[in-house]
Amino acid sequence: MKLRGQISIEFPAEDYFAIADHKKRLEDILSYIRNSYPEATLALRERRERRALSLSHPPPRAATGALNPYAQD
Repeated sequence: MKLRGQISIEFPAEDYFAIADHKKRLEDILSYIRNSYPEATLALRERRERRALSLSHPPPRAATGALNPYAQD
């Protein structure tokens, strides 16, 4: 059985110099972690805020309460 441990760190980065500084810090931490877990990796991804969806009209009602006519055979 394999498990995956994940540590998430969110940080603001104004420019590429700030990104490089944060990446260097994380690589230093990663080298410490690799003493115990040699297969550990580092992945940096840009995180964008989700925009709220604007609904043009309200969603249709799920049910009216009326019964559907069924034919008997």
